[in-house]
Amino acid sequence: MDLSSEGDLFDLAASLASLLDAPITIEDRDTIVIAYAGEHQDVDAARISTILGRQVPVVYREAIAASGVFERLATSDEVIVVDLPEVEMVTRAVIAVRDAGRFVGSIWAAIPGGPSPAQVEALTEAGPVVAGRLREEHDRADRGRRARADIVSDFLAGGEAAEAVAAGQGLSGQLAVIAIRNVAEDAVPLVAGPLTLHLSAIAPQAVCAPLGRTVYAVMDAGAVQRVMADFLRRYGRRDQLAVGVGTPTDRAAALDASRAVADQVAEALVRRRRHGVVASLGEVYAEVLVDRLEPFLETHRASSPLARLLEHDRIHETGLVDAADAFLDAGEISVAATALSVHPNTIRNRLRRAREQCRVDMGDPEVRLALMLDLRVLRPR
Repeated sequence: MDLSSEGDLFDLAASLASLLDAPITIEDRDTIVIAYAGEHQDVDAARISTILGRQVPVVYREAIAASGVFERLATSDEVIVVDLPEVEMVTRAVIAVRDAGRFVGSIWAAIPGGPSPAQVEALTEAGPVVAGRLREEHDRADRGRRARADIVSDFLAGGEAAEAVAAGQGLSGQLAVIAIRNVAEDAVPLVAGPLTLHLSAIAPQAVCAPLGRTVYAVMDAGAVQRVMADFLRRYGRRDQLAVGVGTPTDRAAALDASRAVADQVAEALVRRRRHGVVASLGEVYAEVLVDRLEPFLETHRASSPLARLLEHDRIHETGLVDAADAFLDAGEISVAATALSVHPNTIRNRLRRAREQCRVDMGDPEVRLALMLDLRVLRPR
């Protein structure tokens, strides 16, 4: 049988299964199943759970590792027989798949009693063929990723390019940009693959791609909350993600503004460690406002009312900043006093001293607003 015939990895696995008369799985270097074929798929519990979960389960992976098979696959090009009756696995024959000498995966055949010389020969010949097909599929996937990245980049730039891309994608009506961030920056792009798969089934006209440390998506604004909430429910690492939704717009040309808002919302969520949620600007407006003001407040803090309180406390140790902070949080003298475990008169005296000695009048609404904003930056909640 000609294993070099056209088709994807599943076609190749089917040809090999027919040639060997044995169930086949093709796995990548991380034991993720990327193709399988062959009758009698229920040959044993290990195969069933591996195919259903698309990865070798931990109990079997640990048993295989303990037998030294993974170490041998890393260095050997021979067919290895795996016999692990203690975990009730039917005997496997496995061979490494290498591309230009680099270990990229493995082929597993479930063969009770072990492989015959003819089966060993067939597996050995299959290795380079699988490697070539893997390379072709990786190249194809890379081209697809680059194409999606170009589309998303055009969307995020706004203007005429975004309008042209929207027409090409069949996207119309209100659109929004979604920004997905992760605390671990190097882990962010990993969500792009699962999200692409999810969108292809739920919102096929949408598009997403990783750009830098953010994964962006553009889709129908009316479906954002439903689609992304459903994705987070399904995604195994959802508690690591923060999803910011940009302002909806009727014009693709204005998606650059939607992207700016999505970035600000996602950044506000990440800074406050609010992960596993989808939020729009309306839900985190105050947080985004504080973040946007932060550069100004930090640059000009020496001129602020807070600076005068901080300097007075530095010299006299009077606790004016704590009193102001507690009062602004509580809105009442008695509640602020309870929070600081002092008498209410102590709070009154400190606020009076702030007014008389620092020219910081807590009765002035604008002064209170300036202090609240500055304190939120200086003492993040």
